[in-house]
Amino acid sequence: MTLTFSPHIALQVDRLDEAVQFYIETLGMELVKRMDSEVVLRCGPMTFHIEDSPEGATFFEFETDDLEATRQQLLDDGCELTPVTTPEGGDSYLVADPYGARFHVYEP
Repeated sequence: MTLTFSPHIALQVDRLDEAVQFYIETLGMELVKRMDSEVVLRCGPMTFHIEDSPEGATFFEFETDDLEATRQQLLDDGCELTPVTTPEGGDSYLVADPYGARFHVYEP
């Protein structure tokens, strides 16, 4: 199994419109797409998914060449996994590692 960092990061914010205005006007990010509860911004090679959520979590993302082997390894190492279906219809997992970080893992 091989993991590769994906250039996507999700930021959960509690005031979506104000946050997006800040990221565009202050940080110079470019608007890519706006949806009801998510706005996609780009800054250089990175894509940021700004999500309307009071949780305030930040998720980074990894691609894997073997989702099942990756899932099992993460479980064996004490991670909590939540299954997610991607917009393209594929399977993926939101992962909470034993140290407090959260990330998304999927197989393209």
